Amino acid sequence: MFLLTTGCVLAALLVFSFWTVRSNKAAGSFEVHNVVLREEVEANGSFHGGNSRFVYGIRQICLRFDFARATGGDSVQVQWFFRGHPIHSESIRLPSGDGSKTLCLLQEEGFPLPSGPYSVGISVYDKVLSDMAFEIVRE
Repeated sequence: MFLLTTGCVLAALLVFSFWTVRSNKAAGSFEVHNVVLREEVEANGSFHGGNSRFVYGIRQICLRFDFARATGGDSVQVQWFFRGHPIHSESIRLPSGDGSKTLCLLQEEGFPLPSGPYSVGISVYDKVLSDMAFEIVRE
């Protein structure tokens, strides 16, 4: 009985150690940069400039980021917050290597996004790689 218990504990520690090393390795090598927010993506798909303040009446906010050193199975978690509360979350699998990704937050009914403070975070394996605050204001 003692040997069985000890074996189970050692197996659990081994699995936990493997998961910890894998998480730290992936989060440590993966990079996110050039994080930009815009109201719309250009017709040709380009995404130039950015903003952190938007005028009430917009129906979407688009996030674009570049990534580097993805291992071909990395998933990034993108979380959108309004007044500090989560409003939308997506998990996105990225191809290996370098690239860019564009995502948009929008109201499904077509109504304008509410005015107030927002933020969007990008994380991998619970390590926050980017956290960007923005606001929608009434003018």
